[in-house]
Amino acid sequence: MSHTEVEVAQIPNCDLCGQPAQFDAKIVFGPWAFLCPEHFRKLGVGLGLGRGQKLVLKVRKSLPA
Repeated sequence: MSHTEVEVAQIPNCDLCGQPAQFDAKIVFGPWAFLCPEHFRKLGVGLGLGRGQKLVLKVRKSLPA
């Protein structure tokens, strides 16, 4: 993974509307937030170090039987 993605155990909700978030990003107002795609497009400052990351659901591998 690059600095534009981060693995998470579960997908959080968007801090602004409650829909499933796809990004953990800095917003134009200054703070960071979990954002859905719509709010990321409107308020996010981009992806990369110090800007934001796309959330990727970590896949749990099952143990062999």
